[in-house]
Amino acid sequence: MNKILRHGDLPGRAALKRITTPAAKNTDRWTPLVFGGALIGIGAVLLKVKPRIGHVPNPTPFTDQTTSKRRHINARKARDTVKAFAPTNVTDQIGRSLVLGGTALLLTRLLDEASGRARR
Repeated sequence: MNKILRHGDLPGRAALKRITTPAAKNTDRWTPLVFGGALIGIGAVLLKVKPRIGHVPNPTPFTDQTTSKRRHINARKARDTVKAFAPTNVTDQIGRSLVLGGTALLLTRLLDEASGRARR
């Protein structure tokens, strides 16, 4: 049977502060290192494998018309300038982001341990 909770049935604020969450356990101090290592590993795999699904087609059209209208010439120049910043494979960008995020997580956790911050 379902029991309906009333206002008096809920634990008080002091009782909630005493409850420890699973992340607050001392054994979970090193979990960020595992996550950081996993992020670095997944990112490295994406950088190495370069799955075809992440391939971005070349923004240059197959037949580049040679019209002499000023706006077409300016549009082509702008396109060719921006093309240098466009990724050729989206998974490369995702892989780099994962590697950077994992490295930041590892460094943060290791520096936290080195700083000797008081633990709860």
